[in-house]
Amino acid sequence: MPETKAEDVLAGHVLEWHSEEGWGVLVSDSLPDQVWAHFSAIQASGFRELTAGQLVTFSAEEAEQDEYHWRAVRVWPEADVRRPPNGDDGPGYSSGLDISFDS
Repeated sequence: MPETKAEDVLAGHVLEWHSEEGWGVLVSDSLPDQVWAHFSAIQASGFRELTAGQLVTFSAEEAEQDEYHWRAVRVWPEADVRRPPNGDDGPGYSSGLDISFDS
């Protein structure tokens, strides 16, 4: 596996998220281990949290955090896209809204 640097952007999903404590775990096929993520790394405005199964792109660095060997530096949530938390690549879901105005 090539060396991963903090500026590398990886695709993955949220394995678990603890809203009350503001942290969770991300996974990516590009890394050998799970990645610890803090809400402050989420690149979004307003209340920042993730949901188990949610697709994300993120950058990470090798760092010891609790029992994890990787820590998220920046996390970009992908809106309206979820993966089942069991890791199944099943159909998932998304939503949208189309508004038309009559003139």
